[in-house]
Amino acid sequence: MVERQKRRKESDKAPLSVVETLPLWQLDIIELTGHNLEARGREEVNRLLQEGWRLLHIYTLKYHEDEVWRERPMAILGKPRSSQQATVRENGGD
Repeated sequence: MVERQKRRKESDKAPLSVVETLPLWQLDIIELTGHNLEARGREEVNRLLQEGWRLLHIYTLKYHEDEVWRERPMAILGKPRSSQQATVRENGGD
């Protein structure tokens, strides 16, 4: 338990470039969401990023609809327990 709290504090104070190399389980993500990156979905993703959510992955969703294969860009975002963005701003950025 103490080791887990120590790691959490380290990731809260780490520069953004270091945080991006950590495994997902060390980022202390408490919520995940997926959004399409077209039109309204992109606006929602931008809003979440401004609120401190982290962009974790971008991929192309391929699906079959009306006998046609379609593709849609998608994003997976994670909400950290404590906002890394606030820490980065306080430390002068990366």
